[in-house]
Amino acid sequence: MALVALVVIALAALVPTVNSYVAQRQQLSELQTQVGNQEKDVETLREQVARWEDPAYVATRARERLLFAMPGETQYRLTDTSGHDVPQTEAEQAAEQAQEGEWFSTLWKSVEGSSRLTPEDIPDETGSTDDDVSDEDPADDSTDQDADQ
Repeated sequence: MALVALVVIALAALVPTVNSYVAQRQQLSELQTQVGNQEKDVETLREQVARWEDPAYVATRARERLLFAMPGETQYRLTDTSGHDVPQTEAEQAAEQAQEGEWFSTLWKSVEGSSRLTPEDIPDETGSTDDDVSDEDPADDSTDQDADQ
């Protein structure tokens, strides 16, 4: 009977220790995975920075994104009847459609963006900024009028 009691006490003492050890090992494994992912992200960002140091790459991106042209070049842009640019390839068309997304996701992004506005972001009715408005309260003018009478 004493031996059974001793085994029960030993198990009661060891189970929490083993549980915390297993939990810490899982947490360590998750953190190592997270560090590995972040190292991959850092390497990808370093590769992008290295690409942007190449003048030819910068010129190519400026042509694509900002529609820049070298002196003496003439650019032609294709547009459809609505005035939107026409993608050149099927891959560009697929990327454009994926970027547009569904109407409800665009609506939800708009709602989320508007919820992050602060009172300073919203102009008053006249369209003036805080610099144009005096610090005095217009309600204080009534006390000055009462004093004049």
